[in-house]
Amino acid sequence: MTKNENENLATPLFFPFSHISKDQLKGVTAFFSSFGFLPLVPDFASDRVLASLAEQAVLQPIFFPSAQELDLVEKQVHSYLDWAKLHRGNEKNLKSLFKEQPYFKEDTDLSSIQSQIRSGISKKTAPSDQKQAGQDPLLLLKFAQLLDAQNEGIDDELAALEESKASLFAELIGEPAIGSFGSDPADPGRIMTRERVVSWFRYAQANDAFKLPGATPLLVTTSPAVLDYMVSNSQGVINALDIDSIKVHENECENKSKWQQDFYHCLEETIVSENFSGGILPGADDTCSLSGQIQLYLFPGGGTEAFFNIPDQSLAVCLVQLKS
Repeated sequence: MTKNENENLATPLFFPFSHISKDQLKGVTAFFSSFGFLPLVPDFASDRVLASLAEQAVLQPIFFPSAQELDLVEKQVHSYLDWAKLHRGNEKNLKSLFKEQPYFKEDTDLSSIQSQIRSGISKKTAPSDQKQAGQDPLLLLKFAQLLDAQNEGIDDELAALEESKASLFAELIGEPAIGSFGSDPADPGRIMTRERVVSWFRYAQANDAFKLPGATPLLVTTSPAVLDYMVSNSQGVINALDIDSIKVHENECENKSKWQQDFYHCLEETIVSENFSGGILPGADDTCSLSGQIQLYLFPGGGTEAFFNIPDQSLAVCLVQLKS
Protein backbone atom coordinates (compact mmCIF):
# COMPACT_ATOMS: atom_id res chain seq x y z
CA MET A 1 0.00 0.00 0.00
CA THR A 2 1.51 3.31 -1.05
CA LYS A 3 1.96 6.29 1.23
CA ASN A 4 0.16 9.53 0.50
CA GLU A 5 1.94 12.85 0.69
CA ASN A 6 0.24 13.37 4.07
CA GLU A 7 2.01 11.62 6.92
CA ASN A 8 -1.04 10.50 8.88
CA LEU A 9 -3.17 8.97 6.16
CA ALA A 10 -2.46 6.36 3.53
CA THR A 11 -3.68 6.23 -0.04
CA PRO A 12 -7.33 5.05 -0.02
CA LEU A 13 -7.58 1.31 -0.60
CA PHE A 14 -10.70 0.04 -2.37
CA PHE A 15 -12.18 -3.07 -0.76
CA PRO A 16 -13.34 -5.85 -0.42
CA PHE A 17 -13.82 -6.37 -4.17
CA SER A 18 -11.39 -7.69 -6.76
CA HIS A 19 -13.68 -6.73 -9.62
CA ILE A 20 -14.45 -3.03 -9.89
CA SER A 21 -17.52 -2.21 -11.93
CA LYS A 22 -18.12 0.92 -13.96
CA ASP A 23 -20.50 2.24 -11.31
CA GLN A 24 -18.05 1.54 -8.48
CA LEU A 25 -15.24 3.21 -10.41
CA LYS A 26 -17.38 6.27 -11.06
CA GLY A 27 -18.31 6.51 -7.39
CA VAL A 28 -14.79 6.16 -6.00
CA THR A 29 -13.17 8.54 -8.52
CA ALA A 30 -15.82 11.17 -7.81
CA PHE A 31 -14.34 11.52 -4.31
CA PHE A 32 -10.71 10.41 -4.67
CA SER A 33 -8.15 11.28 -7.34
CA SER A 34 -6.41 7.93 -6.87
CA PHE A 35 -6.89 4.73 -4.91
CA GLY A 36 -5.18 1.43 -4.22
CA PHE A 37 -6.51 -1.88 -5.45
CA LEU A 38 -5.80 -5.59 -4.89
CA PRO A 39 -6.11 -7.17 -8.36
CA LEU A 40 -6.41 -10.91 -8.89
CA VAL A 41 -4.28 -10.89 -12.04
CA PRO A 42 -0.49 -11.15 -12.55
CA ASP A 43 -0.57 -7.87 -14.52
CA PHE A 44 -2.96 -5.59 -16.41
CA ALA A 45 -1.91 -6.79 -19.87
CA SER A 46 -5.33 -8.35 -20.52
CA ASP A 47 -7.39 -5.45 -19.14
CA ARG A 48 -6.99 -2.23 -21.11
CA VAL A 49 -9.27 -0.24 -18.80
CA LEU A 50 -7.32 -1.07 -15.63
CA ALA A 51 -4.02 -0.68 -17.48
CA SER A 52 -5.01 2.81 -18.60
CA LEU A 53 -6.11 3.79 -15.08
CA ALA A 54 -2.80 2.51 -13.69
CA GLU A 55 -0.84 4.50 -16.26
CA GLN A 56 -2.73 7.62 -15.22
CA ALA A 57 -1.98 6.81 -11.53
CA VAL A 58 -5.72 6.78 -10.82
CA LEU A 59 -5.56 3.14 -9.83
CA GLN A 60 -2.52 1.89 -7.91
CA PRO A 61 -2.12 -1.91 -7.71
CA ILE A 62 -0.79 -2.69 -4.24
CA PHE A 63 0.73 -5.98 -5.37
CA PHE A 64 0.18 -8.62 -8.03
CA PRO A 65 -0.20 -12.28 -7.09
CA SER A 66 2.17 -14.67 -8.82
CA ALA A 67 1.14 -16.43 -12.01
CA GLN A 68 1.72 -19.80 -10.32
CA GLU A 69 -0.59 -18.91 -7.43
CA LEU A 70 -3.31 -17.74 -9.77
CA ASP A 71 -2.92 -20.79 -12.01
CA LEU A 72 -3.73 -23.11 -9.10
CA VAL A 73 -6.79 -21.04 -8.18
CA GLU A 74 -7.96 -20.97 -11.80
CA LYS A 75 -7.78 -24.77 -11.94
CA GLN A 76 -9.85 -25.05 -8.79
CA VAL A 77 -12.43 -22.60 -10.12
CA HIS A 78 -12.77 -24.45 -13.42
CA SER A 79 -13.13 -27.75 -11.58
CA TYR A 80 -16.00 -26.38 -9.51
CA LEU A 81 -17.69 -24.89 -12.57
CA ASP A 82 -17.38 -28.20 -14.43
CA TRP A 83 -18.81 -30.02 -11.43
CA ALA A 84 -21.71 -27.57 -11.27
CA LYS A 85 -22.50 -28.19 -14.95
CA LEU A 86 -22.60 -31.93 -14.36
CA HIS A 87 -24.96 -31.60 -11.40
CA ARG A 88 -27.06 -28.63 -12.44
CA GLY A 89 -30.42 -28.79 -10.73
CA ASN A 90 -29.29 -31.19 -8.02
CA GLU A 91 -29.23 -28.55 -5.28
CA LYS A 92 -29.51 -31.03 -2.43
CA ASN A 93 -26.29 -32.80 -3.35
CA LEU A 94 -24.55 -29.51 -4.11
CA LYS A 95 -25.37 -28.05 -0.71
CA SER A 96 -24.40 -31.26 1.05
CA LEU A 97 -21.05 -31.51 -0.68
CA PHE A 98 -20.09 -27.91 -0.01
CA LYS A 99 -21.14 -28.24 3.62
CA GLU A 100 -18.90 -31.27 4.14
CA GLN A 101 -16.02 -30.28 1.84
CA PRO A 102 -16.34 -26.59 0.98
CA TYR A 103 -13.15 -26.22 -1.03
CA PHE A 104 -12.27 -29.85 -1.82
CA LYS A 105 -8.85 -29.32 -0.23
CA GLU A 106 -6.07 -30.23 -2.66
CA ASP A 107 -8.28 -32.18 -5.10
CA THR A 108 -8.65 -29.66 -7.89
CA ASP A 109 -9.25 -31.75 -11.02
CA LEU A 110 -12.66 -32.81 -12.26
CA SER A 111 -11.98 -36.55 -11.92
CA SER A 112 -11.16 -36.13 -8.23
CA ILE A 113 -14.37 -34.21 -7.64
CA GLN A 114 -16.40 -36.84 -9.48
CA SER A 115 -14.72 -39.51 -7.36
CA GLN A 116 -15.72 -37.65 -4.18
CA ILE A 117 -19.32 -37.51 -5.34
CA ARG A 118 -19.42 -41.23 -6.19
CA SER A 119 -17.87 -42.14 -2.83
CA GLY A 120 -20.89 -40.69 -1.04
CA ILE A 121 -22.08 -37.22 -0.11
CA SER A 122 -22.66 -38.17 3.51
CA LYS A 123 -19.02 -39.11 4.15
CA LYS A 124 -17.72 -37.02 7.04
CA THR A 125 -14.66 -34.81 6.78
CA ALA A 126 -12.25 -34.61 9.72
CA PRO A 127 -12.45 -31.30 11.62
CA SER A 128 -8.82 -30.54 10.81
CA ASP A 129 -9.53 -31.04 7.11
CA GLN A 130 -12.59 -28.80 7.30
CA LYS A 131 -10.50 -26.05 8.83
CA GLN A 132 -7.82 -26.44 6.19
CA ALA A 133 -10.42 -26.46 3.43
CA GLY A 134 -11.76 -23.03 4.35
CA GLN A 135 -8.41 -21.23 4.62
CA ASP A 136 -7.86 -20.16 1.02
CA PRO A 137 -9.00 -16.53 0.83
CA LEU A 138 -7.71 -16.14 -2.71
CA LEU A 139 -10.06 -18.86 -3.95
CA LEU A 140 -13.15 -17.24 -2.46
CA LEU A 141 -12.11 -13.81 -3.75
CA LYS A 142 -11.70 -15.30 -7.22
CA PHE A 143 -15.20 -16.76 -7.12
CA ALA A 144 -16.57 -13.41 -5.94
CA GLN A 145 -14.69 -11.62 -8.72
CA LEU A 146 -16.22 -13.87 -11.36
CA LEU A 147 -19.68 -13.50 -9.85
CA ASP A 148 -19.47 -9.70 -9.76
CA ALA A 149 -18.17 -9.50 -13.33
CA GLN A 150 -20.94 -11.78 -14.60
CA ASN A 151 -23.63 -9.84 -12.73
CA GLU A 152 -22.36 -6.56 -14.17
CA GLY A 153 -22.46 -8.06 -17.65
CA ILE A 154 -26.06 -9.22 -17.13
CA ASP A 155 -27.07 -5.76 -15.85
CA ASP A 156 -25.46 -4.12 -18.91
CA GLU A 157 -27.32 -6.45 -21.26
CA LEU A 158 -30.65 -5.76 -19.53
CA ALA A 159 -30.04 -2.00 -19.68
CA ALA A 160 -29.17 -2.22 -23.39
CA LEU A 161 -32.33 -4.26 -24.02
CA GLU A 162 -34.45 -1.71 -22.17
CA GLU A 163 -32.89 1.14 -24.14
CA SER A 164 -33.49 -0.69 -27.41
CA LYS A 165 -37.15 -1.28 -26.53
CA ALA A 166 -37.61 2.36 -25.54
CA SER A 167 -36.01 3.56 -28.79
CA LEU A 168 -38.25 1.29 -30.85
CA PHE A 169 -41.34 2.51 -29.03
CA ALA A 170 -40.23 6.12 -29.51
CA GLU A 171 -39.94 5.54 -33.25
CA LEU A 172 -43.43 4.07 -33.35
CA ILE A 173 -45.04 7.03 -31.58
CA GLY A 174 -42.78 9.63 -33.20
CA GLU A 175 -41.33 11.02 -29.98
CA PRO A 176 -37.77 10.81 -28.60
CA ALA A 177 -37.01 8.34 -25.80
CA ILE A 178 -36.67 10.09 -22.45
CA GLY A 179 -35.05 9.00 -19.21
CA SER A 180 -32.26 6.73 -18.04
CA PHE A 181 -32.22 3.02 -18.72
CA GLY A 182 -31.53 0.26 -16.25
CA SER A 183 -32.19 0.17 -12.53
CA ASP A 184 -29.85 1.31 -9.80
CA PRO A 185 -27.00 -1.22 -9.46
CA ALA A 186 -27.41 -3.78 -6.71
CA ASP A 187 -24.88 -3.91 -3.91
CA PRO A 188 -22.58 -6.89 -4.65
CA GLY A 189 -21.44 -6.80 -1.03
CA ARG A 190 -24.82 -8.22 0.04
CA ILE A 191 -23.76 -11.60 -1.34
CA MET A 192 -21.41 -13.55 0.97
CA THR A 193 -20.68 -10.40 2.96
CA ARG A 194 -18.79 -12.04 5.82
CA GLU A 195 -16.82 -14.34 3.52
CA ARG A 196 -15.80 -11.45 1.29
CA VAL A 197 -14.64 -9.25 4.16
CA VAL A 198 -12.78 -11.94 6.07
CA SER A 199 -11.10 -13.34 2.94
CA TRP A 200 -10.09 -9.92 1.69
CA PHE A 201 -8.53 -8.95 5.03
CA ARG A 202 -6.67 -12.25 5.31
CA TYR A 203 -5.33 -11.89 1.79
CA ALA A 204 -4.34 -8.24 2.28
CA GLN A 205 -2.72 -8.96 5.64
CA ALA A 206 -0.72 -11.90 4.24
CA ASN A 207 0.72 -9.56 1.61
CA ASP A 208 1.62 -6.71 3.99
CA ALA A 209 -0.97 -4.28 2.63
CA PHE A 210 -1.30 -2.58 6.04
CA LYS A 211 2.36 -2.15 7.01
CA LEU A 212 2.47 1.64 7.09
CA PRO A 213 4.33 2.97 10.13
CA GLY A 214 2.74 6.19 11.35
CA ALA A 215 -0.20 6.00 8.96
CA THR A 216 -3.80 4.96 9.46
CA PRO A 217 -5.05 2.68 6.67
CA LEU A 218 -8.00 4.30 4.90
CA LEU A 219 -10.31 1.72 3.33
CA VAL A 220 -12.92 2.84 0.83
CA THR A 221 -16.00 0.87 -0.17
CA THR A 222 -19.15 1.45 -2.18
CA SER A 223 -21.04 -1.29 -0.31
CA PRO A 224 -23.40 -0.38 2.56
CA ALA A 225 -23.70 -4.10 3.37
CA VAL A 226 -19.94 -4.38 3.91
CA LEU A 227 -19.82 -1.34 6.18
CA ASP A 228 -22.84 -2.54 8.17
CA TYR A 229 -21.20 -5.93 8.69
CA MET A 230 -17.96 -4.40 9.93
CA VAL A 231 -19.67 -1.97 12.28
CA SER A 232 -21.94 -4.63 13.78
CA ASN A 233 -19.03 -7.02 14.35
CA SER A 234 -16.53 -4.60 15.91
CA GLN A 235 -16.03 -2.97 19.28
CA GLY A 236 -15.59 0.73 20.04
CA VAL A 237 -16.47 1.95 16.55
CA ILE A 238 -16.68 5.73 16.09
CA ASN A 239 -19.12 7.25 13.62
CA ALA A 240 -16.93 10.21 12.65
CA LEU A 241 -18.76 11.53 9.61
CA ASP A 242 -22.19 10.91 8.09
CA ILE A 243 -23.44 13.16 5.30
CA ASP A 244 -26.46 12.06 3.33
CA SER A 245 -26.02 14.43 0.40
CA ILE A 246 -23.13 16.58 -0.82
CA LYS A 247 -22.49 18.04 -4.26
CA VAL A 248 -19.51 16.58 -6.08
CA HIS A 249 -17.87 17.28 -9.42
CA GLU A 250 -18.35 15.46 -12.67
CA ASN A 251 -15.25 14.36 -14.56
CA GLU A 252 -15.22 17.37 -16.87
CA CYS A 253 -15.33 19.96 -14.08
CA GLU A 254 -12.18 22.03 -13.90
CA ASN A 255 -12.43 22.38 -10.11
CA LYS A 256 -12.61 18.64 -9.45
CA SER A 257 -8.93 18.19 -8.55
CA LYS A 258 -8.94 21.01 -5.98
CA TRP A 259 -12.22 19.76 -4.50
CA GLN A 260 -10.79 16.26 -4.06
CA GLN A 261 -7.70 17.66 -2.31
CA ASP A 262 -9.87 19.62 0.10
CA PHE A 263 -12.12 16.62 0.72
CA TYR A 264 -9.12 14.39 1.44
CA HIS A 265 -7.70 16.96 3.84
CA CYS A 266 -11.05 17.04 5.66
CA LEU A 267 -10.95 13.25 6.00
CA GLU A 268 -7.42 13.41 7.33
CA GLU A 269 -8.30 15.95 10.01
CA THR A 270 -11.36 13.93 11.02
CA ILE A 271 -9.40 10.68 11.32
CA VAL A 272 -6.56 12.25 13.31
CA SER A 273 -8.93 14.02 15.73
CA GLU A 274 -11.39 11.05 15.74
CA ASN A 275 -14.20 13.53 15.30
CA PHE A 276 -15.51 15.80 12.59
CA SER A 277 -14.62 19.34 13.62
CA GLY A 278 -17.95 20.68 12.42
CA GLY A 279 -16.38 22.80 9.71
CA ILE A 280 -17.89 23.13 6.29
CA LEU A 281 -17.05 20.30 3.93
CA PRO A 282 -15.92 21.43 0.51
CA GLY A 283 -18.81 21.65 -1.91
CA ALA A 284 -19.04 21.71 -5.68
CA ASP A 285 -19.78 25.40 -6.10
CA ASP A 286 -20.06 25.48 -9.88
CA THR A 287 -22.73 24.14 -12.22
CA CYS A 288 -22.17 20.49 -11.28
CA SER A 289 -25.37 18.66 -10.37
CA LEU A 290 -23.89 15.35 -9.20
CA SER A 291 -24.32 14.54 -5.51
CA GLY A 292 -23.07 11.80 -3.26
CA GLN A 293 -23.21 10.27 0.21
CA ILE A 294 -20.34 9.84 2.69
CA GLN A 295 -19.96 7.81 5.86
CA LEU A 296 -16.69 7.58 7.78
CA TYR A 297 -16.20 5.09 10.62
CA LEU A 298 -13.10 4.69 12.78
CA PHE A 299 -12.19 1.22 14.03
CA PRO A 300 -9.78 1.24 16.99
CA GLY A 301 -7.07 -1.37 17.40
CA GLY A 302 -8.24 -4.59 18.98
CA GLY A 303 -11.89 -4.06 18.08
CA THR A 304 -11.91 -5.87 14.75
CA GLU A 305 -11.20 -9.47 15.72
CA ALA A 306 -14.11 -10.74 13.64
CA PHE A 307 -12.23 -10.10 10.41
CA PHE A 308 -8.82 -8.52 11.10
CA ASN A 309 -6.58 -10.22 13.64
CA ILE A 310 -3.78 -7.68 14.07
CA PRO A 311 -3.32 -6.25 17.60
CA ASP A 312 -3.47 -2.48 17.96
CA GLN A 313 -4.17 -1.85 14.26
CA SER A 314 -6.63 0.99 13.84
CA LEU A 315 -8.58 1.47 10.62
CA ALA A 316 -10.63 4.15 8.93
CA VAL A 317 -13.42 2.95 6.63
CA CYS A 318 -15.18 5.33 4.27
CA LEU A 319 -18.37 4.53 2.38
CA VAL A 320 -18.92 6.65 -0.74
CA GLN A 321 -21.91 6.49 -3.05
CA LEU A 322 -23.35 8.61 -5.81
CA LYS A 323 -27.01 9.51 -5.56
CA SER A 324 -29.25 9.07 -8.58
